[in-house]
Amino acid sequence: MAAQISDPDASQKASIDKMHHKLHIDQAPFKLQEVQALKELNEMTIIDDVKLENIDVKIDELMAAKTQIMRLRYEHLIEMRAILSDAQKVPYDKNVLKRSLVK
Repeated sequence: MAAQISDPDASQKASIDKMHHKLHIDQAPFKLQEVQALKELNEMTIIDDVKLENIDVKIDELMAAKTQIMRLRYEHLIEMRAILSDAQKVPYDKNVLKRSLVK
């Protein structure tokens, strides 16, 4: 999304870099949890006598990690928008809305 911001000034570029770095650091443990939970979930599905309750618990773990990732991502989008000028917000907002289109 940062590359799609039209004519960012030097302070905006610095802020964007800082925000992206923070997002990456903040999401890292949840992305690891997501990968691990999905791996374990897939491994559980090939066990002959797996209990659905255990599958449900693992799905809850997976979704909790995904929830945290999404919260951080949308917090980041709002934070990014806050540093934009009114003119920059229009194309930024359009790009955010494009993300919700069915592909």
